[in-house]
Amino acid sequence: MKNSSQKEKVKQIIAHKAGLEPGEILDDLFFGDDLNLGELELTEILEELEELFKIDLLAEQGEIESVKDLYDALEEKIE
Repeated sequence: MKNSSQKEKVKQIIAHKAGLEPGEILDDLFFGDDLNLGELELTEILEELEELFKIDLLAEQGEIESVKDLYDALEEKIE
């Protein structure tokens, strides 16, 4: 993501779900393996981001495995 304030907001949402600090959310982390977040938590994250950015992300859920995947999906939808 190019917009740093948007990226920071995304990190905050992920960190809250994972029980971590936003600074601990790195681009190369995987939701399942690294952050111990399952499908339900990922769905909740996507729903929160959909509300925040007024976009549709749930259709992309099957392709989102890492934080970078999420940033890429958001970048396509927001810009």
